[in-house]
Amino acid sequence: MSSDDQNVIELLGPREVIGRAIDVLMTTRDVTRDAAFEMLVQDSSGSHRKVRDSAAAIIQQADGLGGATPR
Repeated sequence: MSSDDQNVIELLGPREVIGRAIDVLMTTRDVTRDAAFEMLVQDSSGSHRKVRDSAAAIIQQADGLGGATPR
């Protein structure tokens, strides 16, 4: 996990990070909340990371692409 990912988790808290990552996936992939959550879980499992760490990485990637995180 990068230090930026850790900063996001510390700033927002794990639940908020997961919620925002789901919002990002819903917006960028045009999927339902359930589908976005499943994508997050699959990413976590495939990368051998905790769900919150995968979520933080998704948020960081969205911010890095110039997209604002929803909310």
